[in-house]
Amino acid sequence: MMEPRDEQRIPPYEIGSGSLRADRALEGIGRMFGGYIPILHRVLANSPATIEAFEAMRRLLQGTRLRAAEREIVAIEVARRNRCDYCMTAHRHLAGRLRVSAEDIVAAEAGTPPADERLALVQSATQRLIDRHGRLSDEELEGFRKAGLSDAELIEIVAVIGWYVMSTFTNNLAQTEIDDFFRN
Repeated sequence: MMEPRDEQRIPPYEIGSGSLRADRALEGIGRMFGGYIPILHRVLANSPATIEAFEAMRRLLQGTRLRAAEREIVAIEVARRNRCDYCMTAHRHLAGRLRVSAEDIVAAEAGTPPADERLALVQSATQRLIDRHGRLSDEELEGFRKAGLSDAELIEIVAVIGWYVMSTFTNNLAQTEIDDFFRN
């Protein structure tokens, strides 16, 4: 996917390094991951405002009409498009934990439709929204509506794309080391 990495270019922030805002954000993330804090989050914490914004988006996007598995399909498509090995590894792991089939994960990673029709629909909408920079034709918009995506869900897909662009660009910039946590 990406060019080979030599070493991580932006060091992860360490709790206690000087920002109470970053420390609080990372402690919350640690609770979410059973005590583990992923390296991406620690890289983002170099900017307290950025880690707070990233986590606020995560919390808010959990309340979407899109199911968690559908948000993971969006994440995989963004990771594929932006050639982010870290994100692909993390979201493969998270999609599997959400019981997305291994076959559907492999298909999503390749940019081909998953067998699950709803996941395939979400992936297709994600692909078209990215390809067209949100400028769907009237026919495309109506087609997604008729296929079962509400206007709210289409806007939520756009929001999830934006959230994961932050993640993929940060990982590509930092050449973030992939956590063993996500490799299992």
